[in-house]
Amino acid sequence: MDLKSFMEYERKSLEKMKKYQLPNWFKKIGIGIILISIVAFFVNKFSIEDIDIKLISKYGILVGLLLISISKEKIEDELITSLRMQSYTFSFIAGVIITLLTNPIFNFIANFISQRQGENFQEVGDWEILWILLSVQVFYFEFLKRMNK
Repeated sequence: MDLKSFMEYERKSLEKMKKYQLPNWFKKIGIGIILISIVAFFVNKFSIEDIDIKLISKYGILVGLLLISISKEKIEDELITSLRMQSYTFSFIAGVIITLLTNPIFNFIANFISQRQGENFQEVGDWEILWILLSVQVFYFEFLKRMNK
């Protein structure tokens, strides 16, 4: 295999990976996982109070959002691909801004109200950051689709 054919093979492999998406019916599975996770989260919060159920339901929401995010639309064309990329870009920028601005502001207000001066800011956890990124992407993508119809 010469260098040119190797580079062509690698380029085709990257193109396949770039266009990888789940079938459209995975959106319904994602919505179902989110609904089950939300119900489990609230049932756990108000009656069971098990830390494992809390973690499973929180990460279940993330898995559901991810399935929705990477599932194809019924009609997948260039416009949908462009809107999807715009929503990923917007969600990344919005996620960074939200994470950098809201956490220190909320911590400052909470410390001010409780009169605990000089306390350190709390870190933003992995779940919060991923939830912000995925939820902003899914909602902004749906917004862009409706605006372009």
